[in-house]
Formats: sequence, C-alpha cells, structure tokens
Amino acid sequence: MKLSYLPVRTQKLAASVLHLLFLAVMFCGIGFMYLNDNYGAGIVGVKNVPYEETESFSAQFNRDLSNIFHYIEYLDVFENDDSLDASKILLRMTFGPNETQDFDVTDLISFLEGRGYRLTEDFLCARVSEPTGATDPGEGYVNWSASEPEKSYSGISPGMRRTTLEEISLEIMDVLHRYYATYDRLVIGDSNLHYKIEYQDPESGARSVYTNDPDLTPDTAKALGTYAYFSGDSLFYDTNFSIALSTIPSLSANNPYVGNRFYLLAGVDTAYPFRDIYSEGREDYIRMQNRYIAGFVLLVCGGLVALITLLFLIRISGRQSISDRSITLHGFDRTSTETGILFFSVLTVVSLWICKTGLVRISHLILPEDSWDFAARVLYTAVLYLGGLLLFFSLLRRYKAGTLWSGSLACAWSKKLSILLTGQSFTGRLTISFLGYLTVNTSLISLTWFVWDRMYVSRLLLHLLSGVVILACAFFNLWVFYLLYKRAADLDLIRGAVGRLAGGETSYQLDLDGFEGQELTLAEGINNLSAGLETALREKVKSERLKADLITNVSHDIKTPLTSILNYVNLIRREDIRDEKILRYLEVLEQKSQRLKTLTEDLVEASKASSGNIKLEISDIDLVELVHQTNGEFEEKFASRHLQLVTTAQEQESLIIEADGRRLWRILENLYNNAFKYAMENSRIYVDVSREPLLPEEDGQERAQAVFTIKNVSATPLNIRADELTERFVRGDVSRTTEGSGLGLAIAKDLTELQNGRFDLYIDGDLFKARVAFLVKRNRSDDRTIAVEAHVQSALQTGAD
Repeated sequence: MKLSYLPVRTQKLAASVLHLLFLAVMFCGIGFMYLNDNYGAGIVGVKNVPYEETESFSAQFNRDLSNIFHYIEYLDVFENDDSLDASKILLRMTFGPNETQDFDVTDLISFLEGRGYRLTEDFLCARVSEPTGATDPGEGYVNWSASEPEKSYSGISPGMRRTTLEEISLEIMDVLHRYYATYDRLVIGDSNLHYKIEYQDPESGARSVYTNDPDLTPDTAKALGTYAYFSGDSLFYDTNFSIALSTIPSLSANNPYVGNRFYLLAGVDTAYPFRDIYSEGREDYIRMQNRYIAGFVLLVCGGLVALITLLFLIRISGRQSISDRSITLHGFDRTSTETGILFFSVLTVVSLWICKTGLVRISHLILPEDSWDFAARVLYTAVLYLGGLLLFFSLLRRYKAGTLWSGSLACAWSKKLSILLTGQSFTGRLTISFLGYLTVNTSLISLTWFVWDRMYVSRLLLHLLSGVVILACAFFNLWVFYLLYKRAADLDLIRGAVGRLAGGETSYQLDLDGFEGQELTLAEGINNLSAGLETALREKVKSERLKADLITNVSHDIKTPLTSILNYVNLIRREDIRDEKILRYLEVLEQKSQRLKTLTEDLVEASKASSGNIKLEISDIDLVELVHQTNGEFEEKFASRHLQLVTTAQEQESLIIEADGRRLWRILENLYNNAFKYAMENSRIYVDVSREPLLPEEDGQERAQAVFTIKNVSATPLNIRADELTERFVRGDVSRTTEGSGLGLAIAKDLTELQNGRFDLYIDGDLFKARVAFLVKRNRSDDRTIAVEAHVQSALQTGAD
C-alpha cells in the first residue's frame, strides 16, 4: 500500500518516526567519525594515507630511537659482559656520619617489595599493598645513582640531592624498566624495526657498534620500506619520513670518541613479518579507517533520509489549506507569535535541564569516561534540534493559516503606530519612529543585562535566555532596517544616479516609474542635469578638437614659410657680406626665427601630450646616469649666466625605471631650460636624484620610486600658484622679459603622466622646486646596460638636432 493512501495524520506520524530514527543513525555516524585517532584528517585523508605516513607511526619510530639511545647510555651502568649484572652497584647513599651504604639490584628489589611494591619481569614497579615490617632508613644524601650516572659526590658536598630511599629506588627502577624493555623488544626480540648505530675512533680505528641486524646497509634499509640514515659528517639526513627525527642530537651525545665518525641507520620492514608494536599499530589503523568510513556512510545515509523525511513533512504541511480546514492549530498556535516562540524556548530550556540532570548522568553509567563529553553534546544537540523542529512546524502552521504576522504582537503594535503616524510630517514621523526604536532597543538591552546579572539559574539556561533576548533584539533591528530600506529605496536610486554622473556617465537617465512626491521632482531634476551635462560635454569635446586641429594646422602652415626663412638666412650668411648692420639684422632674424620654430614645435608637442596622441617606446632607463649626462649638456649653458649646478645623486647605485628615453630627456631638458631662463644670476641650482619608498596612499604595494628634484631661486618674484605654472602659456615671469613660450612645464607634466610618473611643483617665496617621480623597476649597483646608454645617446642626439 502506498504511503499517499494513508491519512495525513498517519503519514506525518510515520515520517516523524523515520526522521527521528535516521537522525539517530546520523548521530551514530558522527560518533564513529569523532571518536577516531585521525579526527580532522577528512574522508580523503583517512582513506588514502597509509599507516607509514601517519604521525603515530613516526612518533613511535622516534620513541624507539630514543629508547635505543637510552639503552646505549645505560649499557655500562646495568650490564657486564653483555648481560644484566645483578651485583652492580646502582645506588650509594649517605644517611648520617659514616653511614654510607651501597645498593645493588637485589637490594633495591628486596627493599621495594618490603614497601608493598611488586616488580614484573621487565622491572615494571607497581604498589600492590601497604608496607610490611620492613624498616625504612628515611631520608639521606645521594652520592651516586644509576638514574643520574653523570652526577657523583663524595662525603657531604654542596649540591647533593636529599631524598628518601623509596623515592630514589623508584626512579632507578623506572630507568631499569625502560632499559630492559628496550633490550627485550629491540635488541634480542623479534622486531620489524632494524637499526645499526656505529661510532669510530678516528685515531685508533676502534669501533663501537650497536645493532639488532649486523648485515644492515643503506640499500637494505631502503628496501625495508621506511628508513632513516644520518652520518656525523653531514648536516642532513636521508629519510622518507614525513616528520623530522627528534633523536638526532642523542646520536652525537652518546659518541664515546672525539670527532664526527659515526652514523645512524634505521628502518621499519613495512611487510611486517613479525608481530610487534608496529604491526599492531597498523592493524589498529586499518580498523580505525574502516570505522571512520562506516561512520561517514552512516552520516550520509542518515542525514540524507532525515532531510528527505523533513522535506516530506514540510510538503505535507504545505499541501494542506485553510479552506478545507485540514490545518489544525493547536492551543499554543492560537496565541500570539511571540508567545509561541517564548513557549517553545521555555520548553527547550526545561528539556535541557532534564537532560543535564537525568539523561547525561545515565549515559555516564553506560559509556566509558572518554565518551562522556561527546555523549553530552549529542544529547544537548538532539534536545535543541527537537525544540527547534517543533517551533519550526508551529510557525509553518501559522504561516499557512495566515496568522504568523497578523496574529503577532508586532502587527498589533504596528497598526496602532501607523494610526499615530497618519498625517504627521516627515520630521514628525522621523522623531516618533526614532523614539519608538530607542525605547524598544533600550528595553531589550536592559533585559539582557538583567538576565546576565540578576538571574540565578544554570549556565545553560542563562545562555539560552540571553540568546533568546539577543535574537529578539536582532530581529527587531532587522525589521526596522527593512522599513528604512523600503523608504530609502528611491534615495538610493537617486544617489546611484548622482554617483554615475560624477563617474563620467553624463548620458545616464533615471527610470521615473515608481518615483513619487519630492523624490520624483528630484529624479526629474537629475535627468535634466544629465541632459545639460551631456550637451556641455559634447560642446567641450568639440571645442578641444577644434583647438587641436587649429594648433596642428597653424603649426604646419607656419613651418613651411619658417623653413624657407631659415634656409634663406643661411644662404645670405654664405655671401660675403661685410656690412655690420646687415650682419646684425641677420643675427636678429635668425634668433627670432629659431625662437618661432621652437614655439611651433612646443605647440605641437603640447597638443600631442595633452591629448595622449604620442606613441611611447618604453625601455629600461638609468635615471642617475641620464641626470649626470644632462648635467654635462647644460654645464656650459649654466656657466654663461654664472649659475652653479650642485648635484646630489647616488654614485654607486642605479635607479632603473621604465620610460621612453626620448620623452624622459625632453622632461629633463624643459626643467633645466626653465632653471636657466628664470634662475637668479650668481646663484645655485640644486639637482637631487634619490630612491624613496612609496607612501601608502600612492600605491598599495611595497615598492620604491626614483625621484628627480631640481630647485632654484627665481630672479623675479613668483606671485603665482604652483598649479598655474603647469597650464599652457603661463609663465612665472609676468613681465615676459625673458624668452619662453610658457609651454615647457606643461609639456613636462603631460609627458611624465603619460609614462605613469608623477610631476609636482612647489613654490616657497622665490624658491622654485620641481619634483618628478617614477616607480623603480630594479636596483643593482652593477647594472649599467648598453641599452640604457643607447637610449640616452639617442635622446641627447635628438635634443641636439
């Protein structure tokens, strides 16, 4: 019989039982995965990582190597002729004046047995009864002990240890147990661990070898599967272990000879022919893998079926309608929504208290102590889940019945508030809304403080109540935010339109559908503003294009007659003219023609630079070297006006930047010419090239910049702002008594910015300062490439032409 033929109530009951059953299966799977040695490795790591690559395997290997070095350290203490000597003295104590006594293994065993201890075959000591009638000699001073064989005292000396015979005997037995256990398991017993440690005297050639496999070599060790090889004459060791070996320092510490003639060779046979701690660890690891995989399967299957049954329950509830009266509202569903939430919260808190005082303690009687914490978490999670599930279905029934919002206290209060706000102005509504918002938030915060500070309940209940109050506060604030968001939607659209206009989208138009009131008027004004900006922008672009065309055409038209004038001046100079007046006229004519030619070229260059219509040939340029060569070019020119050039540059370090060599030379040429024209005679011109870090607001990366700075004192007062000097046809010499077109600095700035550089001017009184900065590509003191020199020479030659 299909489940759909059953009554709805029966279907819901069956789905609920299945949901809880497979939810328990999911929790069991989580338990199998959680109670696992490889917790945190993930399903792929647990399945694919072999035992030999786990931390537990490497840790066991390190422990065994440490035990072997411990065994070597105590060979001379416990053994004689390669066997344990029971007559060797293990302890010497002084109990009083002339009361020094020696103890061997037999003496210590007899004493400890008299004190109620029993020793196993490998000297593991455990107390099994109270002391019998044996006499305890009490406390004394330790002259020598096998537990600390390197310390030895005679008589009563400063620094001697004072202790009881029982305490020091237990320490010696612990050392003896570790020594003998290592001897029994790793020296004479069958073990999958093979090792060989050898020390050699560099002078006599004597060898000390400690091994359980005399035929062990590096090749046979590698063939075992996992291995480690370390030689004293090397800083590194050869191994296929995934973690470092912590016992390497013990290898050097146990060297009986002077020098570094020693080595350690160890490996584990991963075929595991013998049953020992490694084979048992591998079996446990495989069982753990299978348990983890089984837990994962239970988690997936249980979670999937639990999810399906939950969706089925939601579907059944959603399929019911209020019209056929198939939705049954229980008593607590007919209360207000907030009351229902409070009811289920209190019910969940009470269930948690019952779980804590009853179920958790019962689990302590059933489960081992290691699982108590996990079991408590599972029970608490189950209670919270069931409480949340019941609340969810209650809210779902209210939603289908149409009472989730209409039956809430918030709805009732919002209706009363809407009546109060009807007819109020915007400022009045804002004031009343803010006061209401402030009142509710203050009440919720005060309630939270009251719960934390005044209520004397269990910690779990305290946290839950606080969480409920904080959740209510969060929901209220989100609801207020939603209302504000709805009312501010139009303003957001308007603000976005303003931002797009400010970002350059002058043709952007708002869709006026949905706007009303003052927002509609504001939106229409923005659309009108956009249309006006678009018109003005088109006119400006047209004007700039006309300017550029005018400059280009006029410059081209001037060049032809100007070239003819210059050519005829040169031809006239070749004639044998002796009239001084005519020669003076020719000189003036040539000077003015050259100035007109320079002005024409500057006009074309300024037009191209401002519009970006320049093809750059970017290459690596050494700014330091270029500045030094520019200094050489202008040295005589500066001397003609008695200007002293003072240069501060890095002599031993290159500052390599990426730039166009020809354009970079033009930038420096304009700045040097500017200083030559406007600097006060008999003054100094300061040039500085340095490497500076970028400021955070200039670049987010950790890079440096190459900075060129030139400073001079102006011959005329600088009654002008620095930003005005970079405008075309603006000169600092307002009287225009010096030659200049007012384009040099404008061209230098545009060319700098086209090459991703930064150009700044500073004026302080009559002090003029220009600063040019580019990002440094690299900085190597010996990097003087031929390409840089070629670019510099090409730029200098172009400037000279």
